[in-house]
Amino acid sequence: MTDNPPPVEDRDRIEARLRRMVERWPQVSGCHLNPDAAVVEGIIQVLVRSTLRYGYPYCPCRDVSGDPEQDRAIMCPCQYHREEIRKDGHCRCVLFVGDDFDPEKAYRPLTGDEPIPAARCVRHRSVTVYSTPWCFHSRRAKGLLESQDVAYKSIDIDKDIDAALRVESWTGGYRSVPTICARLIITEPSLAEIERILQTPEMVLESLDLYMTQWCFHSRRTVRWLEEQGFPVRLIDIERDPEAARRVQEWNNGYMSVPTLDVNIRLTEPSGDNLIRALGL
Repeated sequence: MTDNPPPVEDRDRIEARLRRMVERWPQVSGCHLNPDAAVVEGIIQVLVRSTLRYGYPYCPCRDVSGDPEQDRAIMCPCQYHREEIRKDGHCRCVLFVGDDFDPEKAYRPLTGDEPIPAARCVRHRSVTVYSTPWCFHSRRAKGLLESQDVAYKSIDIDKDIDAALRVESWTGGYRSVPTICARLIITEPSLAEIERILQTPEMVLESLDLYMTQWCFHSRRTVRWLEEQGFPVRLIDIERDPEAARRVQEWNNGYMSVPTLDVNIRLTEPSGDNLIRALGL
């Protein structure tokens, strides 16, 4: 990382220079610009922010190590983009694309070949997607949620600075998108269903409340499994907490079904399979 990034007042000059580079590169390299002007403009603005912060326009879809020599490879246009265009039809951030670029195909959600059984124990999902309109991975994640009929709240971190700062606090200072936060209400799950959701690779467990009764076998078995796996869990006895009992009834159509788990999770740049797994789809 440079010790002398350009002064902020040079922003207009930097933006003009980067815009010329982005527009000219396809002319000299033989590739094309993404035909979606919103994607191009969004990435240009990220390159400007990178230059103001680090002194160089680093690819928005790759992590900066802080070593200028190592990071030289990810200065836009990065050294990987030609091979990515040859292989995938576009570079990682989809700023530069090939002759046969098809947006419908490029943004199609990707999952593995083997279907993952849905976790029927998930009663409610509340999903928030922190994203940018230009981000290739954000579009794929939203497309996947829409294909599964999952409603979600979308927050554009390019327009919401508080949201951008939240994402940075979660991801070590990076504006990594999509970052997806979800609250799941899970009722009477099997241990296999709990394992499938809570042991999703790279998922962050923000909080876990388990509503239970002392006498319920299923509750006790679930608590023991969670403790054995080292998950931090707050136990709530609905026979001693009338307000907790009311919440459980509200979630479960009037029944005091236990165990009921109230789970808050977070995923950053998840694969399609991991997103499906974490949300119990």
